[in-house]
Amino acid sequence: MIRRIRDVAYEVLERGQGRPVLLLHGFTGRADWLTRFPNLPVRLVAPSLLAHGQTAHAELGRLHMSQQVRDLAAILDTDDRPWTVIGYSLGGRIGMTLAICDRRVEHFIGISTTPGLRLSQERKERRIQDAQLAAFIEQAGIEAFVDRWEQLPLWHQTAEMRASLRPERLAQSPSALASSLRAIGTGSMPSLWRALDRLPRTDLIVGEHDLKFKAIAKQMSDAHPLVHIHEISAAGHAPHIENAQQFGTMIEKLILGGN
Repeated sequence: MIRRIRDVAYEVLERGQGRPVLLLHGFTGRADWLTRFPNLPVRLVAPSLLAHGQTAHAELGRLHMSQQVRDLAAILDTDDRPWTVIGYSLGGRIGMTLAICDRRVEHFIGISTTPGLRLSQERKERRIQDAQLAAFIEQAGIEAFVDRWEQLPLWHQTAEMRASLRPERLAQSPSALASSLRAIGTGSMPSLWRALDRLPRTDLIVGEHDLKFKAIAKQMSDAHPLVHIHEISAAGHAPHIENAQQFGTMIEKLILGGN
């Protein structure tokens, strides 16, 4: 059943009494990724982030990081226990910001994610790239974008994996995805590098072949002693999909058994 809070659609899966877990999907994802999540005896809560899935239609001003963190804080209000937040890529960037800003998050798990770009020039260049991709989505349409997205070298996916994800990607609104890139792309988000010391216990999951995000995770770990890195073998930027078995074992250990 779809629930809504602050106009954000979210789904809840009651699998047990363990600490609630907030699941934040990546770019082109949506709330129903919780149905593919490892079978943990906890309460799983998964929103469709703004400009995605059931929350596709939102004004541009609502998409900025500060507003999205407020949305998620309202979801945290639905359960008075401490939370674990798990975020993938885009969802990891938003979840990391939430974990820094909200003390109710006692454990953050980031999958293939980043605290943003350190330098203003880097952010400016990335905003230009994001704007170009946004224009391509609007002009070429969702199918042409998905074709291009599937060919990015950061994936380590079989044809079967790509085919299973394609309907979810094609169901997105091209104008909404374009707005997301402009409002909350990596170049537009505030850099979190100087705030890493405010993170709670943090586990970063990276794919063996995702060299860029392995390097980012190493830099974060060097900067903050509570940040721990976990590598998934035979996987790229989407390790939770590309090696679901190892990911499931790892997530179960991190959530139920600690490090």
